[in-house]
Amino acid sequence: MKILVTNPIGYERDSFLDAETCERLNKLGEVEYNTTERHFTREELKAKLADKDILLTGWGTPKLDSELLRGSSVKLVAHTGGSVSLLLHMSVYDLGIKVASGNRYYAESVAEGTLAYILFALRKLDYFAAEVKKGEWPINAAAYNEGLLDQTVGVISLGAISRNLINMGKVFRIKFKVYSHRPNPETAKELGFEYASLEEIFSTCKVITLHTAQNAETYHMIDMPLLKLMRDGTVFINTSRGSVVNEAALIEELKTGRFSAVLDVYDVEPLPQNSPLLKLDNVSLFPHQGGPTLDRRRIVGEKMTDDIERFINGKPLLDQIPRHIAEEMTT
Repeated sequence: MKILVTNPIGYERDSFLDAETCERLNKLGEVEYNTTERHFTREELKAKLADKDILLTGWGTPKLDSELLRGSSVKLVAHTGGSVSLLLHMSVYDLGIKVASGNRYYAESVAEGTLAYILFALRKLDYFAAEVKKGEWPINAAAYNEGLLDQTVGVISLGAISRNLINMGKVFRIKFKVYSHRPNPETAKELGFEYASLEEIFSTCKVITLHTAQNAETYHMIDMPLLKLMRDGTVFINTSRGSVVNEAALIEELKTGRFSAVLDVYDVEPLPQNSPLLKLDNVSLFPHQGGPTLDRRRIVGEKMTDDIERFINGKPLLDQIPRHIAEEMTT
């Protein structure tokens, strides 16, 4: 088997493929590595594909489509990223090519990050840490914060991140309410949550967390009417995409001080220095770092190598991304 690794020389590739993983790859077939410090152009990649059986790709690889891959020998694309929406056009599936990615491991990491954001907001960790650094010692601090135990959390959209979050939340005895455009009673029973409308979630939940894909249907899905339903003291979390929320409406409602928010994504990134969000005390802002954490990269490199080995040996892939899943992944 001939394998092409498209990631260029440098830190990013090294963070996924350590010496041990590269040694494994080299034993699986004839491996050609990108020996430049930049990504291949589309033309360069097409020339490399003619005799390759397997592609090991990463962020920045030119978009794969049927025109690029037709006539090549490629039968497997193993992607060290999570979502494959930017990596490939759905026409790739028409060629019978199998696709695997690190989505499962990234989703778990983002769920962990979401839990961290929720606890951060409920316990007001930014406020208390800042007060102590200023030389203050807030009296009876515990009276001004809350915990996650036994709370009701609303989850907007049910994907891999949400499923991980629900499983992680069991240790806190969280009551989860989930909005999904394709409710499945068996899934709710299996994971232990109840389905609810957007209106019910926004009017009843202590915490609301968004995990919705970015597409034409979800643009400004969360708008003023829903935001006005939130109870005083609600915590609003967005680690999905900025376009899912009407940012202007969110800013107006945050100005009332009724609820707090933790935002990891925005309409424009990096967040402009003139954004009104920067002047609001009841919102915590993060630079699109909700996950995955750096340490997951090595795991993803190992897992993609596992699937390459399984493919070569005729075994089912463990991290395969079927077309119907790829079509719903966010950009």
